[in-house]
Amino acid sequence: MAKFPEVSSIAPDEPEKLQLQWKTLISQFDDLGEEKRKQKWLYPRRNITLQYTGHSKADGRTLWQFYLDRKGSHEAFNWFSGISNTYAGEYVGSGDGATVIFNLPAKNSSAYTVYKNGVEQSGGGVDYTFAAGAGADGADKITFAAAPDAGDRITYDFTGNLKVYCRFAEDYLDFETFWDRAVNIGLVLHGLLNE
Repeated sequence: MAKFPEVSSIAPDEPEKLQLQWKTLISQFDDLGEEKRKQKWLYPRRNITLQYTGHSKADGRTLWQFYLDRKGSHEAFNWFSGISNTYAGEYVGSGDGATVIFNLPAKNSSAYTVYKNGVEQSGGGVDYTFAAGAGADGADKITFAAAPDAGDRITYDFTGNLKVYCRFAEDYLDFETFWDRAVNIGLVLHGLLNE
């Protein structure tokens, strides 16, 4: 797994722009013409826009190389918010009956609660053990005492820095266009379901 560059010389402008994306099917095919809606995603995806005004092209080369290494939108990576905030119901993963270690969608977590199928779990080794910064790319992680059953949904409430598993939104940029977007309108990272 790769992590989006966190180099002080190329820190993005603040505030970071996070957009929630849901997936809903909407139809009007019943006899009365009433709208029917069906939620397709239980958990939203977050799209991120990062803008780098006032930076030099030399700084942009670091970001460009990261884009090239990911082959545009082909390879996903982890991005960490530079702003600490409080989050509730963040998707961690689904049980498979064997996996006990899960990377959390956070780093520097405090005031955290882990849920399995909406039921609060006990920390301190009873239901799980928490490890700060010990997960992929420095994310926090948990290790369950017993593997969650297949299909169990694990969610997380916390205060800290959000981790978004994402990819570049575009696949066909040259350096000049890439850097123009980074400076003027922002680079868009397309959020995926946490891994």
